[in-house]
Amino acid sequence: MQMAHITHKFMRRLFWPTVIPLLVAGVVGLLILGIGETLLRLVVHDAAELERPELWFGLVFAVAVLGGAFFLAYRPEGSLGVLDKELAIGKRPFFAPEELPPIAPDARTGPLGTPDDIAPGYTLYARSGALARVVGLIGPSEEFGRRFRGFMYAQGVYGASDELWIPYEAVMAVYPETRSAFLAIKGDETEHYGWNRPPANLRTAPHANHFPTAH
Repeated sequence: MQMAHITHKFMRRLFWPTVIPLLVAGVVGLLILGIGETLLRLVVHDAAELERPELWFGLVFAVAVLGGAFFLAYRPEGSLGVLDKELAIGKRPFFAPEELPPIAPDARTGPLGTPDDIAPGYTLYARSGALARVVGLIGPSEEFGRRFRGFMYAQGVYGASDELWIPYEAVMAVYPETRSAFLAIKGDETEHYGWNRPPANLRTAPHANHFPTAH
């Protein structure tokens, strides 16, 4: 399951963003070469300017392309069938959060705890699955005028960010028996919330250590 999730993330974030532009560049290059070779084959040396077939071919071709684009641009909405549909490669929205593996059924076993029970080794879950594993705990910090009681320094699992600084305020439920904590987010939305960046007190401190000691 973990390998399949990492493979999916690699395909979505690296493979397709690299391959698609290369394919488009290849098609455009073939068109340029094809048109250029056609013009070169039509060249007649020592011909008068108005009698040069490659110039007439180029003119007719350009007018045909512009005319076709003009015709399509001014067609009534809904009259072009497939061309009227929005085109996107893939099965899900580009900015949709990553899908995480399902939550283990026994993760919510035992009595409820509090965020104060969280310690290194705890697994942090989003509503859609496992997100990160706690490495250490960090004291309070003020972010954009709002004071947070503390942060969990965590390492992402199943392809999530390697380093995360998750505030205690994001914790929705804690199960000390299974060393599990559930966050009030749907999926891998850590970058959206800015949790992939260290707190202000670490960013501004001289020679800040982004790898806090667990305590």
